[in-house]
Amino acid sequence: MLERLEQRQTRIGLSGRALATELGVSQTLLSLVLGRKRPPSKRLRSAMRKWLAVPIQIGSDVAPGTVYGRFMAERQSHMSPGTLVFYREKLAPFALWCESNGIDDVRSIRRDQIGSFLSSIRQGRRVDAPKPLSNGALKLHHQTLKTFFNYVGETCSVDLEWINPVKGIKVKQSDAQTLEYSQAEIAKMFELTDGLVDRFHRIRNRAMLTVLLNSGMRASELLGMKVRDVQAEGLVKVTGKGSKDRVVALGKSGLEAIQEYIPSRTSNSPYLWLTELGTRLSYSGLKGIMERLGKADPVFSDGVYAHRFRHTAITRLLRNRVPLRSVQRYAGHSNPQTTLRYAQALDAEEAIEMVNQW
Repeated sequence: MLERLEQRQTRIGLSGRALATELGVSQTLLSLVLGRKRPPSKRLRSAMRKWLAVPIQIGSDVAPGTVYGRFMAERQSHMSPGTLVFYREKLAPFALWCESNGIDDVRSIRRDQIGSFLSSIRQGRRVDAPKPLSNGALKLHHQTLKTFFNYVGETCSVDLEWINPVKGIKVKQSDAQTLEYSQAEIAKMFELTDGLVDRFHRIRNRAMLTVLLNSGMRASELLGMKVRDVQAEGLVKVTGKGSKDRVVALGKSGLEAIQEYIPSRTSNSPYLWLTELGTRLSYSGLKGIMERLGKADPVFSDGVYAHRFRHTAITRLLRNRVPLRSVQRYAGHSNPQTTLRYAQALDAEEAIEMVNQW
């Protein structure tokens, strides 16, 4: 780590005093550590790791790190924290890769350099035990880079013949399929939930499963629900990606499950889903509920995941011949191609079913 720190310091021309300030330590202490006269403390090692993981926003207005900083700052005004984390995780490694390869003008990046970055990131980011990325994970990096370079073309002064260097690069789609839960899996989920000893967990978890299954909400939308959002007719307004609001239906069973759950809440928190202590249920808490379900019975061969409820709800709508455009709006998909993936999987499934009847 010390070698990487020194290389970066030299590359960007940072003085010892400035580096010490960045790391939050005295210049004397840093000099002793860099001179190998004393080992870095645990706190200093943590500070070095954090500093090495953040792109430096110095140099010209078109330096990759600087453009990355502007890109993130602009999106911070209208995107959810989760979406910002997603962009940061995908783009910060690219800005750091540019920095380590001496690329100081984002407009000069070529298609072959994008390919080199994708090849390097496919190997995984962990230094001690790198784990290769799946096709789906690499595709996310590819798509995010395309969005970033569209921003470059829109905000930076580029030549007329400049083209997005990510265009034309093909990355294999995810191997994962968009699958809905089977009736056997759904029945087993509710059977296991109804068997919980603690009444609060039993009625809360049943209500959450029913709402997820009926509404097709994202996990973030579910956890963001407030008591006042639930309307008497079983509709609820949720805030999705890009801070966009839309109305979804809970269904009769979902509304009844919520009405049974609300009196059991142990605090007056405005948020609907709470823990037994009365605090707001977190994403890790929801994930824990799903993981325990997934491990409880062999029928869940692929585990239980909150987002797969969304797949199930959307596929059900398409299966019942709800128009694609209507499903897109209901699901909160900004791009119809996202919804089309569900329709294509369903079409293939129906074709197989038809051929099996011949």
